[in-house]
Amino acid sequence: MSIGIVLHAFVLSLACLLFFREPMVFAGIFAGMVCAVFLLISMAYSTELCVESADEDYARKKMTTHAVLRIFAAAAVVGVLGCFTRINLLTFFLALLGNKTGAYLYPLVHKILNHRAGNDAA
Repeated sequence: MSIGIVLHAFVLSLACLLFFREPMVFAGIFAGMVCAVFLLISMAYSTELCVESADEDYARKKMTTHAVLRIFAAAAVVGVLGCFTRINLLTFFLALLGNKTGAYLYPLVHKILNHRAGNDAA
């Protein structure tokens, strides 16, 4: 999914290159991309913990707790960026949406990478 996040940020950068050529716009895209990758890693870690536990109640509580902590962490990052930097927060949020793009592009990327590797079994 990280390929989708990077691809999303690249397309967003190209669009901003046409209309906005300010460095803080691109800094916002980069910061959003990095934050999206960290959120992806956190989601993967949470999923691994819950799968290993094999307890449905524990997994539900753990996933809910981790999701709330991720929301607070993202809000803290937005607060820090908004107060202490001049980074464009709109492009930060747009780049953060790369998580959704990565999730939607995952089947296609997985299929392409497996085809190139010679694994034709889908």
